[in-house]
Amino acid sequence: MVMQVGLKTTTVSTPSVPVRTAPGAAKAIARTEPPATVRRAPSSFPESALLSRRPLRYNVQLNQQLTAVQKAENYLVETETQLLTLRHQATRGKGEESAASVKTLLQQRRALSGGTVDRNFNVTLQQKSKIQFTLPGMERALEPGSGETLVFALGGNPRELTAVAIPEQATPRQALVHLNVGLGKLGIHATLNAEGKALFQVDEERWARVSQHLSVRGEGQQFPADAFTLLAPRAEVSREDEISQLNSQWERGASGKLQQALEQITRERGKLHFHQDRVSARIQDMSTAYTPGEALETARALGTALANSGKQYGVLSQALAAQGNVSLSTVKNLLS
Repeated sequence: MVMQVGLKTTTVSTPSVPVRTAPGAAKAIARTEPPATVRRAPSSFPESALLSRRPLRYNVQLNQQLTAVQKAENYLVETETQLLTLRHQATRGKGEESAASVKTLLQQRRALSGGTVDRNFNVTLQQKSKIQFTLPGMERALEPGSGETLVFALGGNPRELTAVAIPEQATPRQALVHLNVGLGKLGIHATLNAEGKALFQVDEERWARVSQHLSVRGEGQQFPADAFTLLAPRAEVSREDEISQLNSQWERGASGKLQQALEQITRERGKLHFHQDRVSARIQDMSTAYTPGEALETARALGTALANSGKQYGVLSQALAAQGNVSLSTVKNLLS
């Protein structure tokens, strides 16, 4: 004879009234005025939204955007101030101290801006800063010929190798496509400018390795086959380089270069302000303010749930206790 034991349990029931909660909020606050008449004073950006202060304020992606915008804005503001001071002091022949401060600021750009500002003072919030450069001697690989297999090596730890097979009689554009397939594995991308000259691009964080440890070995046609030939990449002259050169000597045209840099910073700050407005609008969309009616219904629903929780807990506790007192033989019969 098989004994069957049925256990009936109940769960906590709550009213169908929706309950809205805000992450990290202690309790809801009812507003005493109609929503149409409430005006919010504009708050300072980004409302202390750094993760170190209020971890549950916004989601991780939004916190990263806020932090990136803040770092870029702070660096551009400081750079603009230092450049204005340098121009003012240099015209009076007293720019040595200001020049030293500007040089230090430029050297610490990546750290201070968190990688959000490149060498030309462009803001790069959604992508990494790039450095454009040329590779003297590589133009030979783009010339139509008998074809050659090139092996590129990027020194460092670990050492990286990649091979590129350029077909016979390939046009410069076709050869460039093959180069990109191989060099792309090293983080390098090449393009042809309007004059047909090859320009290369790499993430700024990899530039130190590429500028010092990039080499190539061929098949004895364009490049020797017995050993690797060290290449000498040349980075394009940036606004940062121009200002660094002005630090050592204040010459004619220096004021014009500083003015161009200041105008570039002004344009980028304008873009940042537009981005700040978009982020602020997104934050407002995330608002969970209660109307008086919603707050009252939420409070009633929560009170009803809490009032019934004691009774429901007692029933559930009794059911669990009964289940725990079932004998071992009964359990075996149920499972058999």
